Amino acid sequence: MKKVLVIVIVIGLLGSYLVPMFMNESKNTEAPFQFGFSDNLAIKFGDVVTIPIETNGEVKNLSITFAGKVIQKFAQTKEKLSIQLDSKKYQIGAYEIEMQGMDQQGQFFTEIRNVRILSDVTPEKWKLEIVQRFPHNESSFTQGLAFSGDQLYEGTGDPNQTGASLVAKVNLKTGEIGQKIGLDATRFGEGITILGDQIFQLTWLNHKCLVYNKETLELLKEFDYTTEGWGICTDGKLLYMSDGSERIYVRNPKNFDIIKTIEVYTNEFAIPRLNELEFVNGLIYANIWTSNEIAVIDPLSGKVLALIDATNLVNEGKGNGEVLNGIAFHAKSNKLYMTGKFWPTLFEVKVLK
Repeated sequence: MKKVLVIVIVIGLLGSYLVPMFMNESKNTEAPFQFGFSDNLAIKFGDVVTIPIETNGEVKNLSITFAGKVIQKFAQTKEKLSIQLDSKKYQIGAYEIEMQGMDQQGQFFTEIRNVRILSDVTPEKWKLEIVQRFPHNESSFTQGLAFSGDQLYEGTGDPNQTGASLVAKVNLKTGEIGQKIGLDATRFGEGITILGDQIFQLTWLNHKCLVYNKETLELLKEFDYTTEGWGICTDGKLLYMSDGSERIYVRNPKNFDIIKTIEVYTNEFAIPRLNELEFVNGLIYANIWTSNEIAVIDPLSGKVLALIDATNLVNEGKGNGEVLNGIAFHAKSNKLYMTGKFWPTLFEVKVLK
């Protein structure tokens, strides 16, 4: 009986100590400040917005960080505060805004919200006119198309994991595959582009960019990257790579290092699933995976200037194939060509603005 009494007393003493402690801890977990907007804030590029902040009036050393830099500090606070955010100082895209500060007892708190800077451009609606039709190899799971002079090159994938990925020279008029180099079944080929005398081919999940001599198709070297590989193009100096998100990575062709990253947005939302890319008269044309639309992107800002409706190509050209994918621009003649995965037809098209 005495042992039971002693245990009860000990438990009672511990409870009298621990319960208030946990209660105080619970009270202290409520942040003494918060942003005065919902979880996500969308701002149009060019706008200057006022962001409200609410506090209990007893916060010390409050600081606000945006895009990794402190943009405002308050040594002492009032219950109602605000900061100005000038979107012109930043690229369009997704950011975090973070607020940090201490209460009067010295406890540290953090509040984080998401902010998106949207494009200030409403995309135009363009269409395609079919100019000519050419045969296309129906066994080609097209991931990339590119011209070097008059020679058309194609990069393909391997959805059945049979070792069907390749880079090949293709006869534009007949669709026949000429000289080629294949990948083993462990590598899934993705987009291709040609810069100088080299072909750059991405792989989907292998994190490798394969570089070939464009004449002999000899593998010269490989570069590593950390994301998935989807589409790639060039402006004649730099490489532009997509990874299936709304991001495009601008890369150095000498070492594949990232120079900068742009995010692709309309005036309403991001454009994810960017696939095959092609540089056309200073703009990036991007297939949007599973969509009949092609985004026309400003490579400096990521703003979508137009959306091309390619439904007429899909309706006529898909056959038993899969999605629209593959854009090649013949710079000398200013002609544009498009096809899709396992399509029997490759189209010369004219953009109707």
